[in-house]
Amino acid sequence: MTLRHLSHHFLILATLTTVACHAQTVMRKATAADANAAAGKVTAPTLPAGAAKLEIDRKQIVSLSAAPTLTFVPVRFSKHGDAAGPPFHQCGLATVNDAGEAHLLITFGTDWTEAESCVSLSAIGTAENRSKYPTLVLIYQATTGHESFPEPVLLKWNSGSGAYELDPERSQWITTQQLPYTIPNIRRLLAKNAADHK
Repeated sequence: MTLRHLSHHFLILATLTTVACHAQTVMRKATAADANAAAGKVTAPTLPAGAAKLEIDRKQIVSLSAAPTLTFVPVRFSKHGDAAGPPFHQCGLATVNDAGEAHLLITFGTDWTEAESCVSLSAIGTAENRSKYPTLVLIYQATTGHESFPEPVLLKWNSGSGAYELDPERSQWITTQQLPYTIPNIRRLLAKNAADHK
């Protein structure tokens, strides 16, 4: 093989490697400027009816490197409940796109977690990085009013609506597994489950 052919092969290999790297989606902590800009798009009108006392967790605002970029703003807010009981809180994740449009998804205190009150978001990450919009892993600290505990919630991308949505089936399956809830542990568990069902 001539030097020219070798150079051509190396060029193709370098190009393919670059494309492969660019195909990976990475979650990064948002810069202070980007976090403030995204948080500014999440206001009271974004909240569902009956919600109050919006809290924004600015320290955990992150973004996905997919194009267009999506920035995720964790929020917590109170809901009207039993006046004689403890305060009830829901948590959510606001997605802010490059155009500055915000979409709020209630992620905790609804569906299978409706009987629990959200204390805080402990961690956020991705299940993998091969998809443009990978499954998101959120770990919440929750309470029933009598005890506190961690609980994982998965979000899956809906290509039809172009937005993330709750993944009740896999979220509840994870809670049946005996393991500490961390992003790496859940990532490995999901990868093993996917491999076992191929």
